[in-house]
Amino acid sequence: PEKRADHAILMARFARDCLRKMLHVVRKLEVRLGPDTADLGMRIGIHSGPVTAGVLRGEKARFQLFGDTVNTAARMESAGAKNKIHLTEESAELIRAAGHKDIWTVPRKEQVEAKGKGKMQTYWLAYTSQGGKSESSAGTQQHRDSILSMVSDVDDTSTTEFLEDSTQKKLDRSIDWGVDILQRLLKRVVAMRGGIQPSMDAVSKQQELPSLAGSGAPLEEVKDIIELPSQERVYPVNPSDIALPPQVFIQLRDFVKTIASMYQHNPFHSFEHAMHVTQSVTKLLTRVVAPDVFSESDQTKLHQYTYGITSDPMAQFAVAFSALIHDVDHPGVSNATLVKEQASTAVLYKNKSVAEQNSVDVAWELLAEPYYVELRACIFTNDSEYHRFRQLVVNTVMATDIVDKELGAARKKRWEAAFAESVVNSSNGDSEAVLDANRKATIVIEHLIQASDVAHTMQHWHVYLKWNQRFFNECYKGYLEGRADKDPAEGWYKGELGFFDFYIIPLAKKLKECQVFGVASEEYLLYAEANRREWEEKGAELVKDYVARYKLAHSRCS
Repeated sequence: PEKRADHAILMARFARDCLRKMLHVVRKLEVRLGPDTADLGMRIGIHSGPVTAGVLRGEKARFQLFGDTVNTAARMESAGAKNKIHLTEESAELIRAAGHKDIWTVPRKEQVEAKGKGKMQTYWLAYTSQGGKSESSAGTQQHRDSILSMVSDVDDTSTTEFLEDSTQKKLDRSIDWGVDILQRLLKRVVAMRGGIQPSMDAVSKQQELPSLAGSGAPLEEVKDIIELPSQERVYPVNPSDIALPPQVFIQLRDFVKTIASMYQHNPFHSFEHAMHVTQSVTKLLTRVVAPDVFSESDQTKLHQYTYGITSDPMAQFAVAFSALIHDVDHPGVSNATLVKEQASTAVLYKNKSVAEQNSVDVAWELLAEPYYVELRACIFTNDSEYHRFRQLVVNTVMATDIVDKELGAARKKRWEAAFAESVVNSSNGDSEAVLDANRKATIVIEHLIQASDVAHTMQHWHVYLKWNQRFFNECYKGYLEGRADKDPAEGWYKGELGFFDFYIIPLAKKLKECQVFGVASEEYLLYAEANRREWEEKGAELVKDYVARYKLAHSRCS
């Protein structure tokens, strides 16, 4: 390679461009892969110094760099921060000496302890997205000062203007992803009907939807057993060949967008949480629908193995729909707080599953609006399909109330009736076998939404930490507003350990015992146990950090 005196500037700009491209790609992928994909980031470390270069021989010959400079650059990366470019003093000095307006350095607050190097003063790379465009000196200095403020205040946040991702853009990507998931599942519903699009008569009947709603509260509609197809069914039309009418797609997008706007701006119970739950539901549904143990041609065994869920696209759509709407209009406090405050919703729902019932009614009232007539006619074409869809949604959303003791006892009783060792394979006759399969399917759907509602506890540590802190912030906010008597910080550490021991890990084990989720159930259990161990080790200090961060963030806003 040719020696370049300006190598530090070139590498800094190259690192900047790599980071820009990385963020562009993950934001684009978020629409296809789902929420939080754009949370993926990259650390970059740069050091300047002598290296030895050469081609390594062997089966995979490659050009390679060797030496202490390479090792030091690696230390800068590992000691860096997400979406930041970390520099040694040597590289920072070369960049400062070059004097370019679009790129400069900011000292890191604390020194870095690098293996074999001791403590080092390092720097963050700061830059604009305008490249080498000229600016007035006053404008340049003002712009640098604003970025310097961001870098100096918080070491683990992004530092450049092109990294900024507006809340609206992130929301739009989530809506696009949610619409894509629902329209794909809706195509399966239509395909199972033979691809027949709703007739004008079916559309006109949808005007009567409000009168079809349950006469009582949603909780009163919950059933112990939901009927699913008793025999395997094959799609008469390939779902990928289905083209939804343009008006249906427009109404579906409007519905999702409106539901998003009806979520309150809570730290945890938000539309972003709903999308995270929908993402987990979709993953688990995929494992139910396509387990590795069966080929697509073995439809009979597949139907029996999944208790009929593979033969019921309506159930699949309803569960994803329920994930979308399960916390809509959530007030950001517990049901117990709503009951204590005698909120209007608590009175309306007789102090039972207050937030959950309200979410069902809010979403159902929206779906019943005349504007969504074509969408409704696509989801259900007759009274029977309507009532099945309603039943699936009610049961699924009500299953997210894990605090109500009566609901919990009923679910435990159903589980024992379906999966206890003493009753396995004890069904007598076809009718009893169908009843047993439906009971198991009902339980699988309940556990699927419950696991998805707390999916962050069964995912990577950083995902768990992100949502755990948000839930803490929501509870802490309620405490500071006088809506809770006890400071959540006092019992948060031990409370999380208990939550893992008595709910999360047993739930993950039940996913495995259902035997329909394939490797996903094993993955959820392993992550739950790993997160529990790490929380036991680090949780006490993390709670202190939660409090400090919350107070710091709100002191800036005041």
